[in-house]
Amino acid sequence: MKMLKTFLKALGAVVGLAIAAQAAGQPITVSVGVRDPIYAHMYVAYVKGYIQEQGLQPKLVVTGSGSRTAQLLATGQADVVMGNPEHVLVIANEGRPVVMLAAVDQRNTFGNIMVSEDSDIKTIADLKGKGVGVTATGGGAYYYANYLFAQNGLKKDDITWLNLGSVANLQGALRAKRAAAVVASLSMMEAGKTEKYGRTIFDSRDTTAWDKVFKGPMPSSVIYALTANVDKNPDMYKRFTKAIIKADQFIRANSADAIAEAIGPEMGGQSIASLSHAIGEYKTVYWRAKGLRIERQEFDRWQAFAIENGLMTKADSGKYGYSALVRDVGAFMP
Repeated sequence: MKMLKTFLKALGAVVGLAIAAQAAGQPITVSVGVRDPIYAHMYVAYVKGYIQEQGLQPKLVVTGSGSRTAQLLATGQADVVMGNPEHVLVIANEGRPVVMLAAVDQRNTFGNIMVSEDSDIKTIADLKGKGVGVTATGGGAYYYANYLFAQNGLKKDDITWLNLGSVANLQGALRAKRAAAVVASLSMMEAGKTEKYGRTIFDSRDTTAWDKVFKGPMPSSVIYALTANVDKNPDMYKRFTKAIIKADQFIRANSADAIAEAIGPEMGGQSIASLSHAIGEYKTVYWRAKGLRIERQEFDRWQAFAIENGLMTKADSGKYGYSALVRDVGAFMP
């Protein structure tokens, strides 16, 4: 009897530990590149507790650039990240298959080119031989700007890329004229206009300008993870994607000011006014109006962009097709 009581006591302790662990939530490391409202869906899910509501305990890592975030995923230091689909190809080409679980936008939000207010540069072609600041070469901003420059007649050697790492460094380089131009997010463009230190020579909000180069809507900011990890633990990724979907519902239902207030403490000191302005633009132009599921037609448009930008070859279009790179983990079902 004494042995039975000892066994039951030990069993109770084990069960208690299991229940406590479940209550605390399953650990999940999530990552984004920078503290900017382009990643509002991830930040809203994090600060509003939507990830925790799904029984997950998130650790948020902000790396400084999309390429560093991709590296974090590829090396197993992050479970799921938000960034550009181009990084899916970069990681896959290194032998680590990746799948996209959802997309939050239909157009790239930071493929804007900003120069100093008093610069004599008027067009993209005028940047030949100049230094252009970007968070990191190999990041999503770099891919879009590189493609934009190529479509405007600039060759790779015509641009000197400056790896600056953060939004604050980009702003500082433009103010100090250490960069002739920077690849800017909307909040940076708004700050440049308000504080009178920068103006825009390519604005992704201009649908005509965008379509001329990029041919139409396509996913530019996605939730993605290693295929092997999704296969191993599909329920975790289903729950995480549901949290992002709930964040999207909050974003749709609330004003730009309310969203800015919610994520403001995570935005590295950017003013609520500039954040709100950028979020208003995202809601109007960039973020998706019909849910976060990645559809085949927009994927095909993105794949064509990737091929033309040298991120994959036509011969690999089947290997890196829709069925290989897009995964429905069941989060979109009622």
